[in-house]
Amino acid sequence: MLPVYSVGLIVIFLSGRDQRLGDMFAGTVVVRERADEAPSFSETFSDPTRDVAFTRVQPRTDIRADLSELTTSEMEVVESFLRRGWDLTDRQLLWMAWRIALPLMYKLKPAYTLEKFTYEGFLEEILDGYQGRQKFLN
Repeated sequence: MLPVYSVGLIVIFLSGRDQRLGDMFAGTVVVRERADEAPSFSETFSDPTRDVAFTRVQPRTDIRADLSELTTSEMEVVESFLRRGWDLTDRQLLWMAWRIALPLMYKLKPAYTLEKFTYEGFLEEILDGYQGRQKFLN
């Protein structure tokens, strides 16, 4: 007789996304790190243009907000999302951008043009603005 955890391992191997049974029911995403392909810390952060968090995907849009209310931990979440966005499906990307942007929008109450607005674009704009603000403060 197989131990109970063996069923979980079999499900992981049979899943095309390496999900456990609980992951499948909860709708969670399994993120795989590719350490052998990843650049070193110094390679990644020595040149900010190489950091994918700062690579714009959405067109620039005019968003006006007081970014001084943002905390470092909030911006770390935004950066982490923008780095990992490349590994998500379009649906996952939209959902995660909405989940991260909405509380920040309630906090900042930004002014923006609705026709060009996307949640991902909003996150890109506030990251860009926050980084620019930090350069002037240091």
